[in-house]
Amino acid sequence: MQNKENGFGRFVKEKGYYIVLLLCAVAIGVSGYLLLSGKNSDQQVHLSTERATVPPGVRATEHAENVVATDGPEPGTEATEPTLRLQPPVAGEQTGGFAADHLAYNATTRDWRTHEGLDLAAALGDPVCAAADGTVYTIYEDERYGTTVVLRHSGGFTTHYANLTEEPDVAVGDTVRAGQRLGTVGQTALTETGDAPHVHFALYNGNTPEDPAEYWQ
Repeated sequence: MQNKENGFGRFVKEKGYYIVLLLCAVAIGVSGYLLLSGKNSDQQVHLSTERATVPPGVRATEHAENVVATDGPEPGTEATEPTLRLQPPVAGEQTGGFAADHLAYNATTRDWRTHEGLDLAAALGDPVCAAADGTVYTIYEDERYGTTVVLRHSGGFTTHYANLTEEPDVAVGDTVRAGQRLGTVGQTALTETGDAPHVHFALYNGNTPEDPAEYWQ
């Protein structure tokens, strides 16, 4: 019996070293597997987060990897340029042209200067009418063009009626309709007294002068 125990003890002593090495190898393998699994899990979470991040200017659909661009207006809602149609404020012919981007000769001042409007022939006292629906924005004495009525229209447009008599028929804030009388033709434009009676008519889009003749209806 003692010999058997001694034999088993010798076996354990002789083989124990290898058993310990085997157990260590198994432990190292399990630890490595768990470590790699954790890293892969972290990478999957990170990639999933990146796919779910929606860049500026796009709207995510039900799935994050499918996005629909939303830069610009929705289809069918594109902005359109404002339009304005005008009728001449008097019935006379054009006697002075539009010259906002070049110089034109002025017979009264005998020099060359810009002319940001049209001169339309009329007799003294003829009615001057609104070229389009609008609101009376201001009435003032222009140092070059005399008594002036300014109407404001939709889309940022204004129309200017100058060389009127000193007492217009409208007041600031009045709402007027196209064809409604604003005043009468006068001779108050100091820089155009050398011309026959007329209305100086101008159109502005914001602060930019426009040729009214391009807006006649």
